[in-house]
This record gives sequence, structure tokens and C-alpha cells, in this order.
Amino acid sequence: MKSGFIEVTILGIAQDGGVPQTGCSCENCISAHINHKLRKSAVSCGVRGIDDSLHLIEVGRNIAEQLNLWSNKMDSKEIRIPDTISITHVHFGHIDGLGQFGKEVMGVRGMPFYASKSSIKNLEKRELLSPFDSLEIDSNDLFYPSIGCGFKLEFIKVPHRDDYSDTHAIIIRGKYRSLLFLPDHDNWIETLEMHECNTIREWFLKLKIDYALIDGTFWDKNELGGRDMTEIPHPTIVETLNRLGKRVKNDVEIFFFHLNHTNPALNTSSKETSIIEALGWKVLTERQVFSL
Repeated sequence: MKSGFIEVTILGIAQDGGVPQTGCSCENCISAHINHKLRKSAVSCGVRGIDDSLHLIEVGRNIAEQLNLWSNKMDSKEIRIPDTISITHVHFGHIDGLGQFGKEVMGVRGMPFYASKSSIKNLEKRELLSPFDSLEIDSNDLFYPSIGCGFKLEFIKVPHRDDYSDTHAIIIRGKYRSLLFLPDHDNWIETLEMHECNTIREWFLKLKIDYALIDGTFWDKNELGGRDMTEIPHPTIVETLNRLGKRVKNDVEIFFFHLNHTNPALNTSSKETSIIEALGWKVLTERQVFSL
């Protein structure tokens, strides 16, 4: 780790179901069953503080593999357990690994768990928070997840099917740079209106960030073969690219993630990935590391 820098390791880039998705026979999923190198975990990242403390954002079902990946990236001889956990919202793929921290598996007690009030209330009803010390975070609050970690987290409210809880993006603010973690929101119109901005660039400038990991769930509106996309609203990559156009000097670095198992941009050699890269943007990759 670079001295004095915060290290963010990408532990998953897929939509909640991961790749392969359970019960799916699409080309991407069958290929991932055959070739394990094509498997993708649900979105998650690990933040390593300047004091070597570990802070996990999102807890999906592949938490065992993700903690192993993270430990390997740190050249640790043992699999390390995070010191804190934060989540954006309570949709299943973002929290279905929480049970692994309970007495049946890791037996964690009193680990700080950061989420919005409505998220914590929902998870308490589902009896998923017994291993944790639950700490309610309000929108736009800046806080250190632990003393001495050297970075702050900031929860940014976004609109996204708030059927069980509200939803937030999370900004990781290091000493030198800041990164936006935005896996889910319904659409750009509502998100930009919520934050009183007219364009994506204006919003990112207002947030004072250097990197933006943004919702790229679907490539376009035809991806699911006739299924009603209004039931699972996300801005498509095509729409986002149309809004952004080509990257220009001083633009934030933007990476698409939270990719559905049907998304052709999962394939690094696809024409869709080439379109993204030709405009100056990128698709996020697992094991990628950002220094903040």
C-alpha cells in the first residue's frame, strides 16, 4: 500500500445475483459454470485504512471468496475479517452474506455496522444484525468508520425502489482523492432532480469526487427480451453514454459496475465494451485497486 494512501479494492462488479445467476442458462452464465475465471461476485469493495484497518462496503453471498481475494491482494497469509461494515440499502444481493458473521459461522460480536435508519430497522426485523453494533447514518453526514482509519464515508441519498428501505450511494473520502460508490438508482432524471443538478457532470463536480463507480446494470432497454423493465428500473449504459458523450479534460474517471448477468459489457472483448472505452470511460474489474 502506498504510504499515507487509502486503498480501495474491488471485490465484486455484478448485479445482485452474480454470474452465473442461479437457474439461468444464458450464454454468460453457462460459460461461467464451465470457466470459473468468468465468474463475477455481486458488487462490493474493501477499504483499507492508513492504520491497516479494514472496512467492507456491501455483504453479498460470496463473502468467503471476497475476503480471500481481499486478503490475497494485501499479501496476507491469513484471511482477514473486516473491522466495520457499511451498506447502501437492503436489497438481497447487497446483504445476503450478513448471516456469515453470526454464531453459526464467524461468531462476530459488536462489529460496527453503518446504514441508514430505515435499513437498520428492516434488518432488525429480519434478525440479521445480532453480530453487529448498529449505527444509524443520516444522509450527507461525514464520519470516520473507525478511529485512525484516515478516511471518511459520506452517505448520499438516491431514488431506488424504496420498498424495504431507502437507498444511498457512498462516497469514500481519502486524504488525496474521493470515490463515489453508486451501484443502484432508478434513473438519472430523478437522481439529478433530487440533487438540484441538470447533468451528470454537474452533480459529480458538486460531489467533489475523482472516481465514480456507477450503475451499469443493463446495456439497453431491450436486454431482457421483452420483460417489463419498469419493474426493475436502472439507467441503461446506453442512456448514460448519451448523456455523457466523450470524456474531456478534467472529467471524473467513470467506471460502470453492478452489471447484470445478461449484460454484454461483461465481456471485455465485446463491441459494447469497445464503445464504452472509445468514449473514454471504463468497465470496472474485480481486484482493481484505487489509491485515495
